[in-house]
Amino acid sequence: MEFDLGYGPQEYRAYVTPDVSTFYGEDAGSRHRTTPKHRGWAAKFVNVSARRVRVYWDPKNGRPGNPMSLMGPFESSGTASFPGHRFYVTDEDGGADGEVLASFEIDPPTSVYYYDGITVEGDAEATERNVARLSPEHQGYYRAIVDSRRFNEYYREFAGREETHFLEVPREEDLGKIDVVGSARKLKDGDARLLPEYRDRGQYLNMTLRVLSCSPRVFEVVDFLSRAEVDHIMYLTTGMTLHRSTTAGGSADASAGRKDSETRTSLNTWVYRENDAVIDTVYRRAADLLRIDEAMLRPRSADEFPDMDNTRSMAEALQLVHYDVGQEYTAHHDFGYSRIHNKDQPARFATLLLYLNEGMEGGATQFPRWINAETSEALSVEPEVGKAVLFYSQLPDGNMDDFSHHAAMPVRKGEKWLMNLWVWDPKYG
Repeated sequence: MEFDLGYGPQEYRAYVTPDVSTFYGEDAGSRHRTTPKHRGWAAKFVNVSARRVRVYWDPKNGRPGNPMSLMGPFESSGTASFPGHRFYVTDEDGGADGEVLASFEIDPPTSVYYYDGITVEGDAEATERNVARLSPEHQGYYRAIVDSRRFNEYYREFAGREETHFLEVPREEDLGKIDVVGSARKLKDGDARLLPEYRDRGQYLNMTLRVLSCSPRVFEVVDFLSRAEVDHIMYLTTGMTLHRSTTAGGSADASAGRKDSETRTSLNTWVYRENDAVIDTVYRRAADLLRIDEAMLRPRSADEFPDMDNTRSMAEALQLVHYDVGQEYTAHHDFGYSRIHNKDQPARFATLLLYLNEGMEGGATQFPRWINAETSEALSVEPEVGKAVLFYSQLPDGNMDDFSHHAAMPVRKGEKWLMNLWVWDPKYG
């Protein structure tokens, strides 16, 4: 699709949900979508103003309501909701009986609701006067939200949705191993996503990269996995045998694992992409995040990339890791060193950490050598359910980044579950 945000027309790719009839191999219009019994609907609220405001749930369609969240200038919040659910917004200090600045009734397919204290409908000059009163930082936030709103409206009209997590754990009979290979696994524009009946049809999937460090390059993505997806992954651990973790995975030197007892005390096992559609989706989402073809993260048939002489996956199997009290992985690098005769010099270039639980004491992921101007302490990332941490072991020029040193800190209380996805460059060696 083509859209102009005021900087010239730009081409965007969007997935348009097919007619439900095509899911059954039938002509369009022969079947009709059913209405789910579950009426849940995600609601997001955006504060388009320079003031702090509170959002209240209005349980009886009348005040006072119950406080739900406090939003700073140009911040947002959200909650699980349902059609007809009512909310209202007051000033931070107004209280539940304060002046109502905005009120909302959840009305699908709309899932994002705005309190806009800047825009004056039908009066561009008044709007610009309001914008001029904002700080330069807030002006940037405001214009970014305006662009986002315009694009989201166009995208929803074009694609018929706002895109998606699994909201329910699929039934076992709907999962099964993936046994198709090569180009048969590609999802083309217009193809249905895997198991669409279990996915969120009213919310788009926003993979926002938040920069934690520029050197090394470290980012986090909140809600990379949904709760249902995490629950499914944890269910897969039932009956699995966990083994003592080693440290040699990214190195061609087998002696790299000689100090396992000193450096890495966790247990792990492996989960393969072909296990089922949910795990396959994790890889597809990781490919989207890394902006590479998802086919590169699985074995490929020669017909997909006829000019490539290596059809192996660039990605390893997902490593499922468990840390108990006292267990840790001291500071280390994920990259290894290829043998000198290997002309391609393959190595791990990116790591995606996927947290599966939270609430433990200790267990943070730390980058002790990050370059910054504020502290000599390590950069510390706390586990949160569904959160992903992406970091690069290589510099943009292909050299290894020594500052990608990182550690899994000891768990002091509770336990820690996570998954690692390692991606290689230029190909899995």
